[in-house]
Amino acid sequence: MVERFLVFGLALGLFACHPAEDTADTGPVAPTRTCEVTLTDAPPTGVSEVDVAGTVNDWEPQPLDDQGDGTWSRRLGALQPGTYGYELLYDGTWQTPPRDEPTTWNDDVENRALVVGDCHEPDLEAVGGSAGADGSLRATFRFTRAEDGSPLDPFSVTVKLGNRPASEVGATIAIHPDTGLISVAAAGLADGKYSVHVHAADLAGRPPEHGDGFLPLWVEATPYSWESGVLYFVFTDRFADAGGTFPPIEGTEVDGTNYLGGDLVGARQKLDDGWFDDLGVRSIWLSPVYDNPEKAEPGSGGYHYTGYHGYWPIEPRQVEERFGTDDVSGSDALKQFVQDAHTHGIRVVLDLVLNHVHEDHPYVAEYGLGGDPCVCTTDPGPCNWDTNPLFCWFADYLPDIDYRDQRMVDQMVSDVLWWTQTYDVDGFRIDAAKHMDHVIMRTLRLTLRHRYEDAGGTPFYVVGETFTGQGGQGLMMNYVSDDELSGQFDFPMLYPLRNAVGLGQGFRGLASEVRADDAAYGRFVHGMRPFMGNHDIDRYATYIEGCDNWQLFGGCQDLLAQRGPVTVAQQALIDELALSWAFIVTQPGVPLLYYGDEIGLAGANDPDNRRMMPWTRSQAEDALLDRFRKLAQARRDLPALQTGDRRELWVDDDLYVYARYQSGQPTVIVALAMGGGPQTAHVPIPTALNLEGRTLTDHMGSAWSGTVSGGYLDVSVTPWQPQILVPGP
Repeated sequence: MVERFLVFGLALGLFACHPAEDTADTGPVAPTRTCEVTLTDAPPTGVSEVDVAGTVNDWEPQPLDDQGDGTWSRRLGALQPGTYGYELLYDGTWQTPPRDEPTTWNDDVENRALVVGDCHEPDLEAVGGSAGADGSLRATFRFTRAEDGSPLDPFSVTVKLGNRPASEVGATIAIHPDTGLISVAAAGLADGKYSVHVHAADLAGRPPEHGDGFLPLWVEATPYSWESGVLYFVFTDRFADAGGTFPPIEGTEVDGTNYLGGDLVGARQKLDDGWFDDLGVRSIWLSPVYDNPEKAEPGSGGYHYTGYHGYWPIEPRQVEERFGTDDVSGSDALKQFVQDAHTHGIRVVLDLVLNHVHEDHPYVAEYGLGGDPCVCTTDPGPCNWDTNPLFCWFADYLPDIDYRDQRMVDQMVSDVLWWTQTYDVDGFRIDAAKHMDHVIMRTLRLTLRHRYEDAGGTPFYVVGETFTGQGGQGLMMNYVSDDELSGQFDFPMLYPLRNAVGLGQGFRGLASEVRADDAAYGRFVHGMRPFMGNHDIDRYATYIEGCDNWQLFGGCQDLLAQRGPVTVAQQALIDELALSWAFIVTQPGVPLLYYGDEIGLAGANDPDNRRMMPWTRSQAEDALLDRFRKLAQARRDLPALQTGDRRELWVDDDLYVYARYQSGQPTVIVALAMGGGPQTAHVPIPTALNLEGRTLTDHMGSAWSGTVSGGYLDVSVTPWQPQILVPGP
């Protein structure tokens, strides 16, 4: 075997025999899997007896042996591959499963999960990796032999960086069959994403149990943070049409409930045109890309809808063909979109539908989904949206997924990993988080960490949607932790903002909700996503205008779309939308922009809030767009606006002043004003902000300047013209 490897390596120059780097495991023998399972635990100091009980022993407690090094262990023998529930007892007391470990459900009880792999297959995992600001990249993978000891076949190994063979980017590859290590290194790379894909098999021809090795890595001169810019929500079917000729689906009665023709090819064109760059976008959330049924289903208002929105999956691993064109498949369109986004330094977030599937989905038969539907309702009773969120169905044709069935956890996590590696996406939006058991979101997050992040891969961002209202911060935080969701869309702040600015109720209520956010979210406030509109509520412009929420498609006027010079009414709407956006982009977290809000697109509730994005604009729309762009670019310019903490300095009905500050960066003061004339205040400036004696000017370009003296700053703000005040050198 060694001679065969040496000849191959010398002939093609692809392999080397020097020790691999980026890992401490460089011993002479590759690890080999064993079918004997040993459970090990490290209890707190002072525990004198540790027992295990679970599905491996019919829940009869059995002792672990003290190893004398702080660990206790018990051999469980050979177990079939799968997930086993178990619990530990310390000195006879049952222990609660920690949140940072996998769990599984057994007989309506959530327990620790013991995951047993298939010892008769090899495995491959990333064990080390890094990408430097200097254009360098390193990644190491370890091939573990199956129990029979068959070694890695070096001839089977292929490596890609992103979508290109490693040789095309000048990467070197070192393969060590004896140790099972595969190392990849490159230098001089331009900024971009270079996820490492490794395919390998053993000499018996068996691929790894968990598939190809994968490690997501970004090469960037400037470190990225999700908070650095805007998250833009592309609702694919309504964003940009590149000209596919797919026929309409029969059975819809009113406009807006069928496909309108938007596709990922059109979205890619707007990406390349600089639409997102000009708006300060650093990440893009795509509406679900799953294949959906070619038929209409009953929906709200008594009308039939198609799956243009993507939330009715009929296939687990297939892209909707309508999101391609006649010449580009849906799958290729998604790959090309992601690749182009990455060339712009933009992350891509996929919308995951994990709560349910459509009744035509193969999992319905394969896993026995279905039964008598308990369709979610606002009425009191067992099917209420809020009192029974886990077990009510969204519709009778959308079978709910029960994650107390471990098979569903395993399958859905496997599907997410497939989307991750196939399309090289950067994060996920979890639809309907409060309607699913914690076990799926926690298992997904821990799996992403174990498979990729612990080895040095670029961290994923996993954000949830928990539809709630003002004061709902506690519900939101039920799902947010280091071991579950990174953050959530900040629904509790949505209507306080809309009411404060859009309805003229003043800043005091909004400031109160901001303080509630800070108290509830703590450090996770930086993972939250402030927003002023999305696809499930009426458009903010329409909310301000007061149009009936239940108008049919196009029933509410689109005020800013009216042509000609900007009118007084249009200017008032521009001012209110822009001031609200100024608030959003100056908050901690990741500001969300729903497509069309940057031009004040109108719309009542679904489907009217999902109108086609217009690509020829009125003067009023251009005026609003210009203000949105400048405000978003201000966030990208000022690090304190991105990752700094927030501190309230002044609030009354018409003036709101707060600071964003962080160590090592200049403090930024944001001043927002409404009302009929200039708003002034003698604002106290805490010493901790380090602004005493400093002169501040307006980053947004107004002529205002002021100096902090004696712990105060005299602020004067023109209504509807937000100021972002920065200290001079």
